[in-house]
This record gives sequence, structure tokens and C-alpha cells, in this order.
Amino acid sequence: MSAWRVHDTGLVALPSRFRRLAGLVRHLQGQGEAWPDRVDLAITDGELRASAGGSPLGAWPRRDVAVTRVSDGPPVSFVLELPGGAHLLAAAAGGATDELLAALS
Repeated sequence: MSAWRVHDTGLVALPSRFRRLAGLVRHLQGQGEAWPDRVDLAITDGELRASAGGSPLGAWPRRDVAVTRVSDGPPVSFVLELPGGAHLLAAAAGGATDELLAALS
């Protein structure tokens, strides 16, 4: 099992006029349940699992999850697309975050 701690920014990165987020972020569309400020992600048995403070937020088959890097940071910002919503998340720049994004790509 691999695990990472990420931060739900609660904000939308303002894209430049040359880049669009295509309305995928829940904050733009009002889709999906808002997550707590700090979220733990783990990939186990082909599933992405999200929890906060030990309480599960959900689990999704890896094949149903997509990630898009928005900013190299620091912090690194990325959109995590899940069935039923998308979340703009941030995590510390470095090897662990690169490993997370690679695992979700």
C-alpha cells in the first residue's frame, strides 16, 4: 500500500488565458461533496481510497480515477477526477507527490 497526505485547497487555480480547466473542478460546477481540509490518499488492491482523520471518504477503482497536474508549485496543485465529482488538491512538491501523480496517471 502507498499512502499520501494532500490538502483540499477549497479554491480554484486561476488559469491563464492560454489554459482552461474545462469545468472539471467541483468548485466551478458545484459537483460532488466537499472534502475536509486535509485528506489522506492510499492506493490499495487497485483502488484509490480517501480518508480524513481516520474516517473514510470513499474508495474508487483505479481505472475510474484521473489526475491532471495544474501547477508544479510549490505546492503542486492537481485535479483529481472521481466518479461523481472532482477535487482541486495541493501537496508538497517533491518525490512523494511525483510518485502519487505517477501512480494515478
